[in-house]
Amino acid sequence: MLLQIELLYFVLMIGSFIALLLWAKLPSGLCLMISAVIGAVVSMIFSQTPFDLRYFVEGTFGYFDTILVITTAMIFMGVMQVSGALEYLNVVLVKAFRTVPSALLVCFMLIIMFPAMVTGSSLASAISAGALVAPIMIKWGIPKAKTGAIIAMGAILGMVAPPVNVPAMVICEVVDIPYTGFTVPLMILAIPLAIVTVLMLGRKYVKAISKEDVEKVVDTSITKQVKWYVLLPLILLIVLIVLQNLLPKYFGPLGMSLMFVICAALGFFTGKRLPFFVVKKREEKKPAEEQGDEIAVPGTYSEQKNEEDDTPDSVVAVIKQGVYKSFSAMGLLMGVGMFMEIITLNGVRGYFTVNALSFPSFLMYVSMAIAVPVFGGISAFGSASILGGPYVMAFIASNQIYVTCGLSLLAALGEFMPPTAMSATFASKIVGEKSWTSVTKAALLAMAVVFVYALLYTIGFASWVQTTPSLATVLLAVMLGLSALTLIVLVAVELKTYFKNRNQLAVTATAAESDEGKED
Repeated sequence: MLLQIELLYFVLMIGSFIALLLWAKLPSGLCLMISAVIGAVVSMIFSQTPFDLRYFVEGTFGYFDTILVITTAMIFMGVMQVSGALEYLNVVLVKAFRTVPSALLVCFMLIIMFPAMVTGSSLASAISAGALVAPIMIKWGIPKAKTGAIIAMGAILGMVAPPVNVPAMVICEVVDIPYTGFTVPLMILAIPLAIVTVLMLGRKYVKAISKEDVEKVVDTSITKQVKWYVLLPLILLIVLIVLQNLLPKYFGPLGMSLMFVICAALGFFTGKRLPFFVVKKREEKKPAEEQGDEIAVPGTYSEQKNEEDDTPDSVVAVIKQGVYKSFSAMGLLMGVGMFMEIITLNGVRGYFTVNALSFPSFLMYVSMAIAVPVFGGISAFGSASILGGPYVMAFIASNQIYVTCGLSLLAALGEFMPPTAMSATFASKIVGEKSWTSVTKAALLAMAVVFVYALLYTIGFASWVQTTPSLATVLLAVMLGLSALTLIVLVAVELKTYFKNRNQLAVTATAAESDEGKED
């Protein structure tokens, strides 16, 4: 049953993908497309399957809706960045929670998660919110490696959290489940882990911030440039998402893409004002030999990288930069779609589904725990699309929504692992670490907690929800009760710390005043 020709097709396709990714250094989306073509050619030769262009075209457009959501969300995050909304939010939170370190850490974690929550891309969190929060954390006393671990963990948890979970969307496309009813399960999955992991990674390094030190940690000048209504686009987005869930009859047809467009348009009027279009004058550049730099050839990666790194100075530039930043996710999803179409054509998808269903329970659990995160090291989206579907079908007796959520977290956890280690790599660059390995090592304990929680959620909780709804309700109540108890304990500890720090600051201020009086 295991040794069939479909296994040969899969080995050839995965082998060619890894070879192109590691040795040819091609983008992962392009690698998936080429390996899909190889799989189609081999299956045409040995199994006489049709080699038709329509399979490749249909595959590339399979995730068009998800691509549209990611692109519009990237534009929205670009607007939030250039309008000053994210900087303003950082300053407000630091001032509000400067004497409560745990609460401030959790707020920073939610800020890091937010771009990935609305775009479905961990890259969006790392390059936008992560880049803003990292200097604050480092100045606060958290080591660079731990800061990178917090950013990378926040990025993957944000990618899993609602409203946009692309790995879950991909699995839904594979097994024909509508992407509805995922908000509460994903909140139960992601938010407790976000609170626990950020406190594990950073709490022992931070302390209360005095009023005098606030200026050293954050740039408070942004509060003079923009007002509170700079946050209106973010508030409107949250309201629209809530209304879509509460009143789907009236707000359901909007869709996430249109919500992002509406909120992004509002953002151009609530923060820093930008002209609609700016004509840039071409400057004469010295030859590369005199500059000591390489020439940026139009259309190449170096020019594209400059386009992404430059601060946009107009509305058109913000939109253009948002589209540029979504290119990698676009290409990856197009490659995943083509790959999925071809493994469906040559029987590989059915091969995995049948074998996953025939595995003994123990082997199924072990294979899921190993294969999904490891393949996620190549691509979280690819792991969800290729392995997620068969495992959801294998756990047909469990609640498929909860199984899908748990598998999406296991796939996302692969972004800490080689060969790509995407989240860890970008986080290491942001904090100034030489290699992604230092970030992954700093996050090992937190990764173990996430891994165990994801397995228990997928294997245990999903089964209880399906078979014994009353027990599931009790368990959910227990989980919420424990979360509430944990928060109460944290608040009590932080209040004690707050009053202790307040008294110390008062004593220090009194001593300083007395010293000044003696000098006078």
